Amino acid sequence: MPSTLSFEPIAAAIGATVRGIDLNEATDADYQALYEALLKYSVLVFRDQAMTPKAHVALAESFGPLRPRHPFFPSVAGYDPIAIIADSEASPPENEIWHADMTADPEPPFGSVLHIQTVPPVGGDTLWCSMHAVHEALSPEMQRFLATLHATHDTEFAYATIQNNNKASDRTEALRQKGKEDGNRRSHPVCMKHPVTGRPVVYMNAAFTTHIEGLSKRESDSILDMVQRLVSTPRFQMRLKWEPDTVAIFDNFATQHHAIGDHYPNARVMHRVTIAGDRRLNASPFAARA
Repeated sequence: MPSTLSFEPIAAAIGATVRGIDLNEATDADYQALYEALLKYSVLVFRDQAMTPKAHVALAESFGPLRPRHPFFPSVAGYDPIAIIADSEASPPENEIWHADMTADPEPPFGSVLHIQTVPPVGGDTLWCSMHAVHEALSPEMQRFLATLHATHDTEFAYATIQNNNKASDRTEALRQKGKEDGNRRSHPVCMKHPVTGRPVVYMNAAFTTHIEGLSKRESDSILDMVQRLVSTPRFQMRLKWEPDTVAIFDNFATQHHAIGDHYPNARVMHRVTIAGDRRLNASPFAARA
């Protein structure tokens, strides 16, 4: 590990602040150290990083192959993988719900690299929850039971939920229609091993997961509610207050996140590059069973 790099835990369960690096000057050794740290901490935070778009893409590519930018978000000129996610009075925040990204897709993404561009005067923090910690909080008997189950994840359900929970906008309606057209619906194990570390996680979320297969609605809702209460427990979380030139990287397999929309109607603008698959696998671990 490069001698200048250091990692300061943010919370007991999840997250670390990275010091001693300029992301515009990162080396292959730095990238390897950051990759190993992401697998350990699940979320990495960098402060005071005037990161260029070129460095943003290079940083994301160091973790694995990139996912194409979502077509409903504009891109940075000359850097198509960088999506511009701009909340404003005319475009309210959509994702004010605990979720992991795109879990109903054939190959859910490994993670994302976020670079804040416009920080609201107040609010707009992002929370992450460790789904390793949620799994560890379950009794051994419940862990064994959940390991036998699968749950259905549905894109149209997710976007309809987002639209119902937030202020309507042209963007949320367009996303809902895109989810309906894509028709993405997948079955995933309720508990699975992280594809790289092997550590177990609970793989359900309030946005995309419609039900647990083979159970009655009452039984399914009860388990989903139990998991959601654990996700909402502060001891399993970290909270990031965005400051100018903050960068965050998160492992989408090991976490859920919640972007708080209390900055509305003030603007918050984020640049995001999404990582399709882990560098060690060079693909999504879901590819083989899509």
